[in-house]
Amino acid sequence: MDAGLATVLAAAVATFGGIVVALMQLKGFREENRADHAVVQKRLDTVIDMVGKQGAKLTSHLDWHLSKEPTKDLPKVKQVATRKKK
Repeated sequence: MDAGLATVLAAAVATFGGIVVALMQLKGFREENRADHAVVQKRLDTVIDMVGKQGAKLTSHLDWHLSKEPTKDLPKVKQVATRKKK
């Protein structure tokens, strides 16, 4: 076998191996990417729920300041500190 043919054969084997490895990596990255997105989506849902609850508490607290009575449809919010009137 001459040097030119050996070089072409080595390049062909390396190219074929590179393509096979790339395809294996792509499949693994897709699965990992889906798993990562699922984790992030779950955490975002938790944050959205927490923000919604805090928004309801804030609305109830502001309503209390306006009417001195909490609204009936929102959960009661325990008032922690008040300023004493003189």
